[in-house]
Amino acid sequence: MTVHAEASRVVPASSREVLEFVLDLDRYRQADTKIGRVTRPITLDEHDEGRTRYWGRLRGTPPAPDTNIVRLTRWHELTFTGAPHQPARLLLDFTGRFRCTETDAGCRVTHDYEMRFRRPFRWVYEPLLEHWLQVELEAELDRVQRILSPAR
Repeated sequence: MTVHAEASRVVPASSREVLEFVLDLDRYRQADTKIGRVTRPITLDEHDEGRTRYWGRLRGTPPAPDTNIVRLTRWHELTFTGAPHQPARLLLDFTGRFRCTETDAGCRVTHDYEMRFRRPFRWVYEPLLEHWLQVELEAELDRVQRILSPAR
């Protein structure tokens, strides 16, 4: 089974402004409380791909370091995927996406998470995180909306 959460908000900013905000993980931590200390900021190469390393927090787990592969489709989509061969992959595979569509009021941001836990962790973490992740994602996008609203 996969733990999946998805939410959308209209944010009074351009798609580029939203995705640049997310790409600055030290700043984005204001919205995403699951991100702890960022030890490797995102630097994209000429193909708009890169890596980041940070300490992540999930309900019921201690903070732990993880490395993500980052892919940007300018300025429409941003994907974070758990990098292979990391200790965190012993617990779960992870994908997080941001999709942005321009609207008259700014842009519609759709953000989703997919977490696939390995046995035996899935029996503990899937029930613990399923509802929590949706609530956390809704609150995260509310914070994005508030943080980016004054910029307009």
